[in-house]
Amino acid sequence: MKALGLEATMPSFLDDRRQFSAEEANESRCITKIRWVVEAANRRLKQFKYFANTIQNSSLVYSESDMSIACALTNHYQPPMARSKLEDEEIGVQIIQLRQQKNKIQLLLEENNLIRRFSLWEIINHTEIIDGFSIMTQDDLGDLTFGVFQLKRARSYAEERYSSTNLTSDVASSVHRCKIIPNLIRIPTQSAHSNRATYHPTIHFTDQAIIGWWCDCFTSARFLGCCSHIASAIWFLLYQRWQTQQRRMPSGEYKNLPTDSIQVSDFYDSSDDDDSQRYSLA
Repeated sequence: MKALGLEATMPSFLDDRRQFSAEEANESRCITKIRWVVEAANRRLKQFKYFANTIQNSSLVYSESDMSIACALTNHYQPPMARSKLEDEEIGVQIIQLRQQKNKIQLLLEENNLIRRFSLWEIINHTEIIDGFSIMTQDDLGDLTFGVFQLKRARSYAEERYSSTNLTSDVASSVHRCKIIPNLIRIPTQSAHSNRATYHPTIHFTDQAIIGWWCDCFTSARFLGCCSHIASAIWFLLYQRWQTQQRRMPSGEYKNLPTDSIQVSDFYDSSDDDDSQRYSLA
């Protein structure tokens, strides 16, 4: 592959650590931003029953021609997985710039011993600070996450956190505000995979923009995009709380799961934000 100018790479392994470094998490997100197209193409091929099952050794001699036929049928009858957009080059430049960037919010938390000292945080209602945030559009949120997977999970996390599907009404929503840095908040969020794990997505903000974020889940020291826990908090405070149309059905309605899983795996780069994995799919 090197002779072709290609470099093989893969996400980092945790190796019994609690969290990836910012550089490792950024690098993993950069990989998955590219890798998902390959995974989506493989998924389309596995829609052919022949390639979805184990291929006998005696049939390997025909595998190249069989693969060519399957690819030809896929290319002819299925739409492109992605199309070039005017903003693609700009996004690529941003990713390269953020790839080696350290998480300044993590450094701020560590310098002030704010990660472990719960006494430096006070519990308040989110309505006390809601006017201190700027309002974001869905496009703004997409620019922040560098993808839509985290935003697709944002509602389910919020509904679980606030025990309500109507997030436009008055919901019982508390946040932790830092006593020494008032524009620094964190929102405890239960893991989607373990009832014993609670994460603390932390957001630094002004009334004009989000300055930065950090979360104690295994991927979110990264600054290239963010985890679903952070995306959910920002989505609720800066977008959903300002909407007027109510949603009557919960996002986790089981009958929609097969359709949702197909759409996400085929058309969107995915991520996993909990620490049940040995390596980062961030």
